[in-house]
Amino acid sequence: MGLSDREQEVFAEIESQLISDDPKFASQMQMNAKGPLRRFSTRNIVLGVLTATIGIVVLLTGVTIDAIWLGIVGFIVMGGGIYLATKRTTKPPSKSGRRGGSGSSKSNHGFMEGLESRWDERRRQQ
Repeated sequence: MGLSDREQEVFAEIESQLISDDPKFASQMQMNAKGPLRRFSTRNIVLGVLTATIGIVVLLTGVTIDAIWLGIVGFIVMGGGIYLATKRTTKPPSKSGRRGGSGSSKSNHGFMEGLESRWDERRRQQ
């Protein structure tokens, strides 16, 4: 479902107002729209949390047995896990790795058609 002419004019007006009000933010948003999207990876989050947990255990073990070097190693491992968990990737998720109904474009297309038809019904009822 495309935008009506009026909606396109409103969006163009909002865009031009944003560019005039905050050109730095507008250029940053345009760069993100044209460039690769950076998103969190579920794999990185899970591995990072596991690594950070192992680092905490090693840190606490080092503190418990008075081995300062083991505590330092645990702290470094924990920091690495946190870094890994918060690292963003530019690689899009693979189609086979998706869960739920968003695995194929056909089911996505049907889902969007359903949403559009419900939206049209609501607009007609008003």
